[in-house]
Amino acid sequence: MILAALAADAAPGKTFRHFRKLDLNPELDVLQLWDSQDNSYQLLSPRTTAGIVELSQLVAGLKTISYAEDLPFEINEIIGQSRAADGAAVVVLSDIVGQAPELSRFAAGPFSQSIGEALAAIHKINPDLIRDAGLPEYDAQTILHKKVAEVDRVAATGKIPAGLLARWEEALEDVGLFRFHPTVTHAQINQDSLLVSGGRLVGITNWSQLSISDPAEDLKYLAGGALGSTFEDAILHYRAARENADENIVQRAILYSELELASWLAHCIQVGDEAMIADAQSMLTDLDQQLKAQTLRSLRAAGFIGLGSAGFAGATAQLNQPADSQQVEAEVSAEVTQEVPAEPASDSQLSEPNPDELF
Repeated sequence: MILAALAADAAPGKTFRHFRKLDLNPELDVLQLWDSQDNSYQLLSPRTTAGIVELSQLVAGLKTISYAEDLPFEINEIIGQSRAADGAAVVVLSDIVGQAPELSRFAAGPFSQSIGEALAAIHKINPDLIRDAGLPEYDAQTILHKKVAEVDRVAATGKIPAGLLARWEEALEDVGLFRFHPTVTHAQINQDSLLVSGGRLVGITNWSQLSISDPAEDLKYLAGGALGSTFEDAILHYRAARENADENIVQRAILYSELELASWLAHCIQVGDEAMIADAQSMLTDLDQQLKAQTLRSLRAAGFIGLGSAGFAGATAQLNQPADSQQVEAEVSAEVTQEVPAEPASDSQLSEPNPDELF
């Protein structure tokens, strides 16, 4: 009742007739509401300190993405904002009609076409929109170093099959794999952020991690969960809509999806849930068996890196040779960063949106 009253205060002029509490996020209170015309809305209010940060990032992301033109999907609209008696932010958003996708049920067709075109549209947004909003920006070298650290962290669990570790380490030593132009990215593409209706993607939510980064991050959900034919069809439509996509974006997406399984195992171990640990280990064992059966797609970089008119004309077969970590750092620094307009701040320098800026 208190949340419903806050919704009325945050969205003057709206008359909410019905509401129900949703348990969607441990950091946020979420209340779904309906007005007299049966239009649906969501009220969000932080439960925790982490929720305060998350909500401020979400509002910053929604405000920024609302300026993007010709997106082939719906985004939530900020209907109103207010504060509770304790000073906590309250935000009311429009709802999007649709259901979360079950990737394993979608064959190649309307879904793969619509999601391929949707992700291409995000990656074609002018990066200046993100920079002007002060949102995070990561270059290829920073992303590579993060992935190396991720592999080191999961390897420390002692529960990753040796073959998979070798596969990932070899990929991260392949300098050519990380020659790409960072783009605008959603960075949280998953079942919780996508909405489908009539077999097509109709909406994308959860814009709290909007940034400039590796577009392959937005493709890893498809790479890891979609049927092979569905993933390939989505990539065909993605490339048709974004012709200057680099040739190794699929390899990186597959790499990131595999690393996500390992990171999930590391999280389960940290939590100490034996059932979750067993499930995560089972998925990695299955992946390892596919590797041994040679049914996994190669992660090696293509000989030529397709980057459109600004491509690397001097790319040669030597880009596919493994290199030690010092060689990786030197070559990426010399050859990748020249393609990035500006050196981004380090993680510690990247500022989070101030909750006071919500209003």
